[in-house]
Amino acid sequence: MGSVKAVSMRVAVDVVAAGSGLLPGAGPLRHTTVNLVAALADLAPDATWHVFCPAFAVLDELSGRPNVRVHLLRAAVRTRPIRILYQHTGYAHALRRVRPHVTLHTVNVAPVAGPRPRVVMLRSLQGFTHANQFGWLRRRYLQSAIRRSLIGADRVVAGSSASAHDALRLLDLDPTRLRVIPHGLAPHIASALDKPLPKRQTQRPNLLAVSTIYGHKNYPRLLQAFASLRQRNAIPHELHIAGADADLTAADLRRMAEKLGVGDAVSLLGPVPHDRIGPLYQQADALVYVSLAETFGHPPLEAMAFGCPVIASNTTSLPEITGGAAELVDPTDVKAIVSAIERVVTQPRRRHDLVARGRQRARDFTWSRTAERLLAVLDEVAEPPASGRH
Repeated sequence: MGSVKAVSMRVAVDVVAAGSGLLPGAGPLRHTTVNLVAALADLAPDATWHVFCPAFAVLDELSGRPNVRVHLLRAAVRTRPIRILYQHTGYAHALRRVRPHVTLHTVNVAPVAGPRPRVVMLRSLQGFTHANQFGWLRRRYLQSAIRRSLIGADRVVAGSSASAHDALRLLDLDPTRLRVIPHGLAPHIASALDKPLPKRQTQRPNLLAVSTIYGHKNYPRLLQAFASLRQRNAIPHELHIAGADADLTAADLRRMAEKLGVGDAVSLLGPVPHDRIGPLYQQADALVYVSLAETFGHPPLEAMAFGCPVIASNTTSLPEITGGAAELVDPTDVKAIVSAIERVVTQPRRRHDLVARGRQRARDFTWSRTAERLLAVLDEVAEPPASGRH
């Protein structure tokens, strides 16, 4: 653990800003938060980790850990405007009551009057890069709150060098306060790396897309590419889409698919709990992840762990995270997406190479490694001495 002095340190872990993103199947925020806190608690058993979360999204996976205290906040309701008002008023007092040596804000935003020192994790810049997918009021809030929180943080932690670069470009951050710490793979997914690949058992071959249905996830172009392939009988595949509604909905995608003439070949699975996502990857011929904006990108790594070839965007964090183990494509070019899908599903040698490279690449991402680096950052800014404040 190097120079980390986490003995008796009290850390307030703020997950309230995640809101409904903490609900099962809503996206990566729940499982990444749980896995991160669990890894930190294992790494620093003498520290106390005070986790503050909304009462409507209890992180019960953390219960039973002797050095983790989960604080349920009933005032942090699902209604976003009320929750935001609480975040910057009563919530700040709740955080201060545990007298933390340092506060870890896990999703972009810190309360205006919250305790210091503070570390803020950068999880999204879509409020800046794809502002049109948000309403005027939410866009203004996100831009203001994220800018203030990141500029005012003692340290900012980005999940990729690409997202760190974007933050520096968009927000004029102090680069000396910025750290890049990649995320990890959930233990139940990482365990697949030590098992032989199962045989595919599907009646019909399928392509898979996994993500909450945000506009920047680029589903319209994916559907156009899929329709092009089907209409000229280039592939016999179905397209399975797993993800909860956001600024686009499953109903929107259904209408698009029907208009393109592939409604009968597109399955909209809705939100899938993270502990049940494995079989979807295992039975797919490829994950197609042509997102327009990512600060990290968990589904490609998860697919790689399960032996599913990955087709991913050649922009933002995805080339960095996939590390030469994916078929990269310009996400704004429908013809390029068509060619990439056809190449991967019809060329066995290319598929085999992507599977082998992907399994190896996925091994580089563990939550224990993430926790070790993040713990060092927390200790770096915690009020000294980290072990002596009571």
